[in-house]
Amino acid sequence: MYELFDFRKKYAGAIVSEEDLQLARSIREFVDKEVMPRRQDLEGGWHRDEKIAREALEKILTKMVELGLQKAFLPKEMGGLGIASAVTGYILSEELSRGDVALWMIHPGLISWALYPALASNRMDLVEEIFKDKLLDDKPHKACVAITEPEGGCNIMDPAMHGRTIRTTARLDGDEWVINGEKIWPCNSGDADIVYLTVCTTDSAKGDEGIALIYVPANTPGLSVGKPIQKMGLCWTDLNTEIFYEDVRVPKHYRVAGPGRDAEIFHDLSAQARLFASAQMIGAAQAVLEIVLNYTKERRIIKPVREHSLHASIIADMLIAIETARAYSLQVAWMADHPEIYGRWGSPAMLARCSAAKVYAGDQAVWVINKAMELMGSYGGAYDHNVEKYLRDVKTMQLVEAGQQGGRLSVARGLYQFEW
Repeated sequence: MYELFDFRKKYAGAIVSEEDLQLARSIREFVDKEVMPRRQDLEGGWHRDEKIAREALEKILTKMVELGLQKAFLPKEMGGLGIASAVTGYILSEELSRGDVALWMIHPGLISWALYPALASNRMDLVEEIFKDKLLDDKPHKACVAITEPEGGCNIMDPAMHGRTIRTTARLDGDEWVINGEKIWPCNSGDADIVYLTVCTTDSAKGDEGIALIYVPANTPGLSVGKPIQKMGLCWTDLNTEIFYEDVRVPKHYRVAGPGRDAEIFHDLSAQARLFASAQMIGAAQAVLEIVLNYTKERRIIKPVREHSLHASIIADMLIAIETARAYSLQVAWMADHPEIYGRWGSPAMLARCSAAKVYAGDQAVWVINKAMELMGSYGGAYDHNVEKYLRDVKTMQLVEAGQQGGRLSVARGLYQFEW
């Protein structure tokens, strides 16, 4: 039988350290013990009760803080774990997502995403001022990266747009940036208590030179959020709202890097999000494969149904889909760890690879979960068996970061450049 839990075999094909393997084991044990029994509670039960969901999430996030995940990407010299490897991040994302697709995204993932611009631009002053104390706290905290807007949606992520569709503006007034505009859909937008890393423009006519990344602390006057948007999947684990900026004032030095460089870091963020989204969806597919293996072992038509050739061939294709998606995503993660060979995260070639990983993983994960429902019959759609939850969550994740179609355009632009 396929050894699902042999981590050396699971992550074969990538250069994975012994520390990464131990991390994978620790996270899997944590997920099995703390997350799996609470999967249904995390979205508030069948009736989506907010109180049940928030209580379950708080317990799990507190345990994640105890594991050190909140400070995972904080530099060691500041008391963090100093994780900087994309391969390590991939493993964290996949293993957490096996329990719930949103867990990586809303906690260590979003913290890493918000922290990256300061680290990449060597703005250790911002790391110290904005992040350090919260990340070293023994209580869970969240960050938000505010990108998409009501008018242009995810188009502002497209490098071919050169930031010209950004409508959230930043105007310099003395020693302060004054930000006005509106965002929608960012993860943690109703829950972030550390910072809102805001993508805005100083002048949309300047294109990439006008793109600005500015840190807005969560308690800044003029910053407000709307009601949670009710969704098909990730119902309470990932809170999405509108975000309003009304003459929000922050210190001048809260801009990350400056003209041109902010745009490069912005596209780095997009590539990172796509790669780790692939890990999230693969983690969900892995969880569903485990459910199917157990179900088809116990379900019998004279003998266990997984021993019938029809069922066995479908299960084999499910494994092929997961393994190929994982292998490619891990390959891209390894490439990201070697920018001297493959280029920085947001280069056209690397953005194409990260987009390809997300597109392929999403397509395969949806296919795997759909086949799981067919193999399990009515039980596949039954709430108590969790398969339908993974399907809803993965389908929702496919929409993140420009969706399957936007991702394919980024893949094409890795081969040849074109403008709109």
